[in-house]
Amino acid sequence: MLQLSAPLRVQDGDWTTEGGSNARANATEQTLALPLDEVWDYDADGAFGPAAAVVADDVVIVVTRKGEVRVLGLEDGRKRGSVDLREPIEGAPVVTNRMLYAPVAAGKRTIVALDFVDGRRVWSLRVGPHDAGLLLDNNTLVAAGRDGTVRGIDPADGTARWQTTPDSLASFFATPVALHDAVIVADDRGRVTTLDLATGAVRWTRELGIPVYASPAVHGGRLFVPTTRGRFVTLDAATGEPGWSAEAESDEVRFSAPAVDDALVVVGASDGRLRAFDPATGRAVWTFLADGNFAAAPLLAGDVVFAGSLDEHVYAFDRATGDVLWQHELDGRVKSTPIVHGDRLIVLAEPRHVHVFAPASPVAASNE
Repeated sequence: MLQLSAPLRVQDGDWTTEGGSNARANATEQTLALPLDEVWDYDADGAFGPAAAVVADDVVIVVTRKGEVRVLGLEDGRKRGSVDLREPIEGAPVVTNRMLYAPVAAGKRTIVALDFVDGRRVWSLRVGPHDAGLLLDNNTLVAAGRDGTVRGIDPADGTARWQTTPDSLASFFATPVALHDAVIVADDRGRVTTLDLATGAVRWTRELGIPVYASPAVHGGRLFVPTTRGRFVTLDAATGEPGWSAEAESDEVRFSAPAVDDALVVVGASDGRLRAFDPATGRAVWTFLADGNFAAAPLLAGDVVFAGSLDEHVYAFDRATGDVLWQHELDGRVKSTPIVHGDRLIVLAEPRHVHVFAPASPVAASNE
C-alpha cells in the first residue's frame, strides 16, 4: 500500500518532475564531491523508462514497466510504500507534497492521481495509452497521448479543461515542456507545437519532418530538440524560428534528451557519443566516446556532468573539458537520467536496480 505518514516537504531543488523542472533542463545547482561510493542499492522488481524517478524531501519514488510505484528512503533505501497500477509506466510521474500523478502506457485507466498520504486513488481517466511523462504547471496537468491528443486537466478532479490534436496521425513520446503561460509538445512525425496553457489554443507550429521521441528542453529563449535521425535542433522558443543545429555522422543516430544551463548544453546519442555545445552558438565544446550508447539525458550538476551509458557505467565529467573525473561500473545498462539530491547521486540501471552513491569518506579514501 502507498500511504506515507505525512505530506512531503517539497522544496526548491527537489526533483519532482522529469528533468528536474518544467523546462526539462536536467540541471541542478547541487554539487557532489568526487569520488563517490555506493551506499545502497534496491531491487525494484521491474525495468525502468528513461525518466523513471522523482526525488523530494527524504524519499525516492520510482515507477516501473511492471506498473509499480515504489517509495524508498533516500538515506537507507528502505521501502516506505508501494502501489501496483498493473500496467507499464513508461513516462515520468509528477509529485507534489501529497499527490502523485502517473501516466500509464496500457490498459483502461491511463492517467492516475494518487494521494499517498491518505493512501487512495483520487481519480483516473480513460484516455488511451500515455508513454510521455506529465506536466503540472499553473495548476494545470498536461498529458500528451499516444493517440496524438494533448489534454489540459484539472489536477484536483481529473476534469478535462481543454483538449487538442495537432496531428491525428502522430503519437507523443516526448514529455511536454512549459514556457511561461504556454506548453510545447513535439511528436513522432516531427511537428513541434506551442499551445496556450489555459485554453489549448495553438500559438505556433514548426514542422521539422524528423521524429522526436526524447523530451526537448527550453532555456534562455531556445528550445533544444533531440531527433531520431541524426540531428539535434534548436528553435526560438517564442516563435518557432530555426536556430543552430548539429548533425551526427549518420542519419540513423538517435539523440537523447539534453541537459542545458546558461553556458553549456550536453546531449547523448546512440552512436556512443556525449556531445557538449555552446547553447547560444552551437559551437562544439567537447565530445566523449563510450563503448555503449547514451540513451537518457545527462545531468549538469555544478562543474560536473553525470551520465549513464549502455556500457554499464555511470560517469562524471569535467564540464569544461569533458575529462572523466570518476566512473563506476554497474551490473546493468543505464537507460535513465541520473539525479543529484542533497549528498546523493541516484542511478537506475538494468535489469531493475536503484543505485545510490555518496561522496567517499576521508577514512575510506585513505584506506584504498
